Amino acid sequence: MMMKILRSSIVLVMVLLLAGCGSNSSVSSDGVKKCTRTGTVTNGSTEMNYEVYYKGEYVVLLHSTEKIISDSSSVLDTYEEAYKNIFKQYEGLEYYDNKITRNSNSVTNEITINYEKIDMGKLLDIEGEENNVIENGKVKLDTWLSFAKKYGVTCED
Repeated sequence: MMMKILRSSIVLVMVLLLAGCGSNSSVSSDGVKKCTRTGTVTNGSTEMNYEVYYKGEYVVLLHSTEKIISDSSSVLDTYEEAYKNIFKQYEGLEYYDNKITRNSNSVTNEITINYEKIDMGKLLDIEGEENNVIENGKVKLDTWLSFAKKYGVTCED
């Protein structure tokens, strides 16, 4: 059971690193990449969607929606609790918005990070610099896309 929770936490951390965007999303951008990933979890499945807004070669806003689908309430309980515990670290960090929604057969986690306005120092204090897509206080689009591809995320051209 502990290994399942650990694996779930690793998936959540990976999603956090890929995620970003916020309700504070008054950002001008040159374009948007839409990306997806699907997968399975014990007694369930996942649907992950990312909208990556960029200006030039840098990501300015990231909106992530991760949905865990299962008929098992214990699976949903595990993910809902894991999301809540992870996002306690981000409480009070402006321009990093998180919303968790639960219904009878799913838990949906939405993250919005405004990379133009967020305090990158505080974000890195929470996430750490190792294996992070932030370089010199910014997120390069190519770096984010390469990182995401490594974890099975595909993006529209």
